[in-house]
Amino acid sequence: MNNESFDGEKEGQVSVWFSVHPYKDVPDSYFDENEQGLCAWARHFKMGVYDHDCLETNGAERGDVAVDVAVGQCSYSRSFVDKVVHKINKMGAENVTWVILLFDYEYRPKKTKVYKDEYVQFVGAYPYDMEAGSLYEVD
Repeated sequence: MNNESFDGEKEGQVSVWFSVHPYKDVPDSYFDENEQGLCAWARHFKMGVYDHDCLETNGAERGDVAVDVAVGQCSYSRSFVDKVVHKINKMGAENVTWVILLFDYEYRPKKTKVYKDEYVQFVGAYPYDMEAGSLYEVD
């Protein structure tokens, strides 16, 4: 197995993952970073160093939430939410527990051979527009 990390930095792209696993059941260790600043999620997906300021998560505190709400509350979502919702629905989920978005990063599972782990599944990488607002504003 190739243990090399993948550098997917790419301006104007957002990579998206989703989960149907209850967020409260994910161990804290999944988010603990090593000395390189990479958590278990990033290491599992063989990601290289990324800008933590470009990482966004959203979801339900309890239960689940419609995909369009989870994604639509995220930054710049008006420019990509329809494509992401369509793909997640096609992958068999109408609702999710949480999503991860990494802006200015184009994750490429064909290079890493990693599409999912025990908590999240990769959806795709999509162009986004920094001028676009969020589909849903969060209070």
